[in-house]
Order: sequence, then structure tokens, then C-alpha cells
Amino acid sequence: MARDTTRKSDSPRSSEAPRSSWSAPLAVLVASAIFGYLALPFLSRHVSPSGKLLGSQAPDFSLPVIHGGIGSGDSASRIALHALAGNVVVLDFWASWCKPCVAQSRILSELAPKHAADKVMFVGINTADNLERAEAFAKSHDLPYPSVFDGGEVADAYGAQSLPTLVVIDPAGRVADVNVGVLGPSELEEAIQAAARQPAPQL
Repeated sequence: MARDTTRKSDSPRSSEAPRSSWSAPLAVLVASAIFGYLALPFLSRHVSPSGKLLGSQAPDFSLPVIHGGIGSGDSASRIALHALAGNVVVLDFWASWCKPCVAQSRILSELAPKHAADKVMFVGINTADNLERAEAFAKSHDLPYPSVFDGGEVADAYGAQSLPTLVVIDPAGRVADVNVGVLGPSELEEAIQAAARQPAPQL
């Protein structure tokens, strides 16, 4: 009888052991996924995807406008970087499927109107995306700055392999700052002011 009692009391322990063996790794996996989704966009800021661009002339481009526009005529349908010379230019590489890009667009939407009277231009560059979804995103979020559509060539030229990527260009057309991930309003404002202090191009 004693043997039977011992066997019965051991059975629950044997059923619990496998459960503890897989539950701990699963918890770690879930926690890592949550951390990666929420934290990495913020931890990755200030990491340049293409550090060699810093201080060098920004790659020129001319891309079709999908939202907003600057002026009239050709400038309303296309935006060329060289036409913005003399301004601080903030390029935001984004995609409609990119969740952190939503947070970044809200920050830019907050700052852009404050610089409306300054020589600061904000340009969203949609890349790695579908044109219709990109247009719908820009319209639904009512972006107060223009966005253009990139087939991938401009993103490659700037090394924008992760989204969002922000590039700040000084008035002389040089790359002053590159950031991967969501950049907060105060940090972005600092980058804008630092770029504005650089000398404008000689005419």
C-alpha cells in the first residue's frame, strides 16, 4: 500500500516538470519581441545607416509629389532637393506599414507649422511601399508637409535601410545629421538649429 501511495504522489510532479521547461523560454521570447517592437526604434536613434554621408553633399533627387506640394507648377508635382538650397531640409523616410513611422509623422506634424515662417523645409519620402497605400496614409494623417514617392533609389543613396530614417540637411546642402528610429521633438529641434547655424551656399 505504501508503494501505491508514493507512486500516486509522484505523478503530479512529473507532469509539472515539462511545463516549467518550456514556459520560461517562451516568456523570454515574448518579452524580447515586445521589447524589440517598443524600444528598439528609440534605442536606435543617432545611429547613422550611412555615416560617410555626414558632412558631405546630400545626394540630389527629383521625386513625384503624392501629398501637399511646394509652390505651383513643376514644384507642385515634383520636389527636387537642389531647388531647396538655402533652407534647412528635414527628410523623413517612411512607409505606410511602418508603425514607428506613425509616431515620427506626428512629431514632424507638430514641428512643421512652427517653422512655417522659417527657412526650414520638411519633406516626407515614402519608400518601400505601395503608391495607393502611401497616398492614403498621407491623406488620413493630414500631414502638414509635402511627401514624395521613392521607388527605392533615393533611400539607397541615403542608406535608409530602416524606417523611419531622418536626414537633416544644412542650407549649403550638406548632410548635418542622420538618425534611425523615432526622434523626439526636442532632439529634432536641436538638429535643425545646429544645421541652421551652418553657412548658406555662396551665390
